Amino acid sequence: IDATWIESMNTVMDDNKVLTLVSNERIPFTPTMRMLLEIQDMKHASPATVSRGGVLFINESDVGWRPFVESWGERMDPNAQTAFYMLFSTYFEQNLDSLRKGFGFSCPMLDMAFVQSITCFIDALIMNNTKENMEA
Repeated sequence: IDATWIESMNTVMDDNKVLTLVSNERIPFTPTMRMLLEIQDMKHASPATVSRGGVLFINESDVGWRPFVESWGERMDPNAQTAFYMLFSTYFEQNLDSLRKGFGFSCPMLDMAFVQSITCFIDALIMNNTKENMEA
């Protein structure tokens, strides 16, 4: 949480429920709207900021990418679900280790980010293939 950025969040977290951007644009929040922030650390967060929001710490190594792949696969037919889960289980971890050792990354990337990117690519390929079959 950046110190300047969190100042913009204060009006959302108080009774006003209005997000004020750096450009002075004001975005009102409705009573049903919620804001979810995924942050790396809270070194710039004041106690007032922390007390206004709920804090949930989830260590990536405790959860991992497998539940995400299982959830993603539930949208597929059972045969495809089994095949994709087997492919991820067999090839993802060993290839991820090779990528990390063989290439340098300009910014750190979590395993979950890799998995989400791969599943988005697969979804796009499946969608494209489905549309082509429908048009034929």
